Amino acid sequence: MLTRHRFPILLAVLVMCGVLMPARVAAQQDADEVLATALAEAESTDRMVFLHSGAEWCGWCKRLERWLEREDIAPIFSKDFVEVKIDVEAMEGGQELMDSYTDGPAGLPWLAILEPDGTVVVNSYAADGRNIGSPQAEWEIEHWNTMMRTAAVRITEEEIQYMAKTWAEDRQN
Repeated sequence: MLTRHRFPILLAVLVMCGVLMPARVAAQQDADEVLATALAEAESTDRMVFLHSGAEWCGWCKRLERWLEREDIAPIFSKDFVEVKIDVEAMEGGQELMDSYTDGPAGLPWLAILEPDGTVVVNSYAADGRNIGSPQAEWEIEHWNTMMRTAAVRITEEEIQYMAKTWAEDRQN
C-alpha cells in the first residue's frame, strides 16, 4: 500500500520515465492542422488569418498574446482576422511550418497575415528586413500600422491609430 509520503515520489518517477506524460505534451497539436482550421474559418467568415509563431519561453510572445486578448483590442482585431498561434517547439511541425513562411531565422514572435488560401499578404519583416515581433519601438509600431493598412478591410484608420497608441502605452509599462 502506498503511503501519503511515497505517492509523490512514485508519481515523479513515473513522469521521469515517460509512463505518465504531462498534459501539455500529451495534448500536442499538429501545426499544419491548426493552421488549416484557421484558414477554413477565415474562408467561411470572410476574414484573413493572423498567424503568429512563438514558444512557451518567449516573453515577447506572451506580451503579444496578452495584447491580442485585451478587452479593447480583441473585438477590433477579430473584425478582420482569425488569430492563430503556432508554437514552434510544442506543436508537431511548428518550426517547419514557420520555416515554410520565412527566409531563415526570423526571431520570435514572427507574424504574418494570410489570405484564406494561405498566401502571405504581409509579414512582420520591416523594410530593412528586421522582424518587429511584439512591436514596442516606434519603427516597429509603424510597421504594425503598415501591416494593418495593407490587410484590414473592416478595421478603421481610427482603430489602427488606437492600436498603435496601445502599443506605445504598453512600451511604457
